[in-house]
Amino acid sequence: MTNLDLIKKEFLDIHAALAHVSPEGLLEGKHEDIYHCFGRLDRLAAMDIDDSQAETLRCDPEAAKILDRISRLKRANGLRMEIHNAKTVISSPSPCDTVKQFVYYPNYMELARMEYTGANLCPGDRVIFLGSGPMPLTLICLCIRYKIFGIGIEQFPEYARLSRHLIKVLGLEEQINIIEGSHSSLPLPEPCRLIMIGADALPKDEIFAHLSKHLEQGTALSYRIYEKGLRRLLDVQSNFKLPPGIKEVTRIRPHPPVNNTSVFTIIDHI
Repeated sequence: MTNLDLIKKEFLDIHAALAHVSPEGLLEGKHEDIYHCFGRLDRLAAMDIDDSQAETLRCDPEAAKILDRISRLKRANGLRMEIHNAKTVISSPSPCDTVKQFVYYPNYMELARMEYTGANLCPGDRVIFLGSGPMPLTLICLCIRYKIFGIGIEQFPEYARLSRHLIKVLGLEEQINIIEGSHSSLPLPEPCRLIMIGADALPKDEIFAHLSKHLEQGTALSYRIYEKGLRRLLDVQSNFKLPPGIKEVTRIRPHPPVNNTSVFTIIDHI
């Protein structure tokens, strides 16, 4: 059995273990017995594998079918953890210390640095984060480290409310404002230096098509993707194409502990 066969078998085994699981059940906390499967998935995604082998798996009909479902469950589990972490910070007697203790906090600090550098931001600039979720760590890190002002746009009212509560207990109400909305809410009346499109803001094709039609020439946008190996297979929209009117400017590729590439673009109708 080849290495690629072993990897496919591991994906199949994980898929079988998750056969009875739904995204809704994960969010409701009904599947505590299978959380270890996502640890297996993270270890698998971290394997050093040639891109051509990853592409072979993507083109395998059996693998492609299960990878799509696994990636959706992985995204739901990430949202479950985000909700749990937000509530943990809110209930903490030392919320600012607690948020910095999360295992992924260094990752988000590095992602904030990538956004700050890639968009040539300055202290006092305002950014918008589309799909900010219940725990907008990117905005929090940008505000804490770089004194950026942020607007988070979240389409689910319960996540927006949780996020506002989190921002309040962190004492960042003067820097971060969370509003309910979606990509159709853009553009906002407030000027901004950068619009960031969250990883879970979907579908990317529809979002970028709207932005290309409604944003002013020269507006800066960024989004994140996984480019390498098996991680790319678990990003359901890593292969989407930018529509006419949006031009890629640069990419900042990751350094540990980050795995995401930050892609910077501008509205360009010329």
